[in-house]
Amino acid sequence: MKTPKIWKICVIGDRYVGKTALIKRYVFNTFAEETKETIESKAFRKKAGDTLLMIWDISVYEKHVERILSGAKAILILGDITRGETYKTMKQIANFIDEPRAHKIFVGNKNDMKYTAEFWKEDMQTISDEFESPYYFTSAKTGENVDIMFKNILNEIYT
Repeated sequence: MKTPKIWKICVIGDRYVGKTALIKRYVFNTFAEETKETIESKAFRKKAGDTLLMIWDISVYEKHVERILSGAKAILILGDITRGETYKTMKQIANFIDEPRAHKIFVGNKNDMKYTAEFWKEDMQTISDEFESPYYFTSAKTGENVDIMFKNILNEIYT
């Protein structure tokens, strides 16, 4: 019997950008309109082929954030497209992260509300170019691009 690989994926971002909602959409295919602020990090598990994903939900205000990010294969940096200040936080997080082996992925969440967006494709392309990292627009509410994003991330890690 082949031993499954265990990969750590971290999801980090400012308050109320939809970190927990995005993870729960991917892991359980559910969405709760109301969620509490992530105060302490927690991990969710999802099997993807022969790989067990440990997906960490991390608050930027977590006391030991550097230790939690350590060993991650991918770090998803989330922003809420309807709140421009979260774009600035995404850049700050990307500059802060010192995990050279981890793939950084920028995620503009709440795409179901794109008509009220305060940052959009040009901004995401700029941050993507600056950090040589891909970006996605997702909606944890509708599930838009969530599975596709994780599938692409896994394919990128495999290569």
